Amino acid sequence: MLCHYQEAGHCVALSFSDLSVWCFACDSYLDVRVIVELRPFYEVAHLLKFGERPPFRSLEVLDLRNGESGSSSSKA
Repeated sequence: MLCHYQEAGHCVALSFSDLSVWCFACDSYLDVRVIVELRPFYEVAHLLKFGERPPFRSLEVLDLRNGESGSSSSKA
């Protein structure tokens, strides 16, 4: 992965052994619960590895404006 980062510039790597995410550019692990852009990749990897969705809820089903579930809820 380090060679790939050095050659292609792709700095983020997902470990399939423990599903941790490493950033070669910042030399640290990344938190998929905090970095929203990583969630889709993590969720797919978790589903493929364990056959179920990860334990945290995806932001797509959580309406952060009013704390209710469901992305299609709207107020009149």
